[in-house]
Amino acid sequence: MNDGRAESELSQRWEDLYKNVLFEADVYKMPKRIELAKHAVLDRLEDAHCAKNKQSLQSAELLALRRAHRTLRALEQLYVPETARKMSA
Repeated sequence: MNDGRAESELSQRWEDLYKNVLFEADVYKMPKRIELAKHAVLDRLEDAHCAKNKQSLQSAELLALRRAHRTLRALEQLYVPETARKMSA
């Protein structure tokens, strides 16, 4: 029963961080928000690839994660200077 609750909290975490990016009005805060959300999405996608957790992620969440990652990459190109992107790669 605890596993379901932990899964729900992990799902909620990336979603909250992603929403923070989408609704951020301050362009100076945007790069950090994008970075945090992108890491949370990638961590959750990594969880999906672990054999132990494969069945726990619903296909709808996987689709949402992929779409969120694609959107964050596009926003990163708009808001994060190219030099900063190269340093983090």
